Amino acid sequence: MTEAAATPAFRRDVSLLGVVALCVGNMVGTSIYTLPAAMASKAGPAGLLAWALTAAGYAFVAIVYAALGARMPQTGGPYIFAREAFGDFGGFIVVWSYWISALIGNAAIVTSAIAYATGFSTAFGASPLMQFAVAQLLVWGLCWLNIRGVRFGTRLQIVLMFLTIIPLLIVSVMALGEFDVQRLQPFAPQGYGAIAAAAALVVWAYSGVESGTVPAEEIQDGGRTIKRGTIIGYVVATIIFLSSALAVAGALPNGEIAVSNRPIALAAERTAGTAAGVIIGATAIVAALATLNGWILMAGRIPVTAADDGLLPRGLARLHPRYGTPHIALVVAAAVPSALLLMYFSRSLLQVFEFIVLLAVLTTLVPHLFAMCAEFYLVRKHPERFTDGDRRRAYVVAPLAFAFLLFALYGAGGDVAMWGVITLLLGLPVYAWMRTDSVGASS
Repeated sequence: MTEAAATPAFRRDVSLLGVVALCVGNMVGTSIYTLPAAMASKAGPAGLLAWALTAAGYAFVAIVYAALGARMPQTGGPYIFAREAFGDFGGFIVVWSYWISALIGNAAIVTSAIAYATGFSTAFGASPLMQFAVAQLLVWGLCWLNIRGVRFGTRLQIVLMFLTIIPLLIVSVMALGEFDVQRLQPFAPQGYGAIAAAAALVVWAYSGVESGTVPAEEIQDGGRTIKRGTIIGYVVATIIFLSSALAVAGALPNGEIAVSNRPIALAAERTAGTAAGVIIGATAIVAALATLNGWILMAGRIPVTAADDGLLPRGLARLHPRYGTPHIALVVAAAVPSALLLMYFSRSLLQVFEFIVLLAVLTTLVPHLFAMCAEFYLVRKHPERFTDGDRRRAYVVAPLAFAFLLFALYGAGGDVAMWGVITLLLGLPVYAWMRTDSVGASS
């Protein structure tokens, strides 16, 4: 850190439970509540295979992040790993892509909360202006909370995690008791080739498995906690994903799932009564708040080290003189999704969600691909820093994770790839400006 950025220093206020809550909240949040509709539209009941395939692929991704986070516990996560392996330009591509993914993803997250809230009020559902106003209140309220300190954000995250997963697991078990295999016919109405496109959507659900590596310098016991929290978070989220997806597919006709803004709440109503639907609707909103809180926290930390390294505007690395939080980066993390919410006035909530998710998916995959390559590269370049077991694992796990992520990238489709490439290329002038500016300052 530069002298200005390092006063005051980060405070180590995040416990193991806080890391688990951050990972689970950032993954489970909005995805399981809203994605079943998009999955049903893309692949039908065969979307269950996409859930299972992506869960298996992300097991390898989680293992790599747990290992890298334990070895290099510095704020920034994927950026730290990519810069260590591939230098400034590789680090910039990763931090730019990852940061953009977090910024635009926050708009999708708050949109999911608003979509479930429409089920509680007809007037609210019919008023884009009211939806826009409430969404803005949520974004900026959580921004303010995170500026106050990481301990406030993580404490809220822990509470919201338990409020989310307990009702969801109970309702999933009840819905599985009413499982009707006939709901799964026809199993693959779009053909089995649609599984790749569905898997790309599930990537959105698993975005966040790396969350524990990002605020590394604020985590108690650093690398050891990051490693344990990442693996535990992955396991908990995967149990929730698979049980909930199976319950919804067996409780509702595929056609109904595909057009619903609130598919899990609808499944709860059908299998356990109106009260259960209300509870799940409220739980979905709580989950969305947990995810939004977690990703605002993340978006405030992702650019910090890169800004201090001179690859992004240095103001993003400044810490609040009282709270020790990157307040400028946090304000930017709220301002970008706040602007994207203007789409409420021109599209339906489901259209807004799907568009933003697909763009965020590609910009999420790029940092993951770099991180998988970084581990493979680093164990070969610096074998003395790794045990024999670490190296053997990396030679197998990192390539498998990379291959899975390429498959997910393929499934995202040509249009998404085009917009994703454009988003990445928009970063090149920023990189050129920052590099020439730093050269000019040093000469």
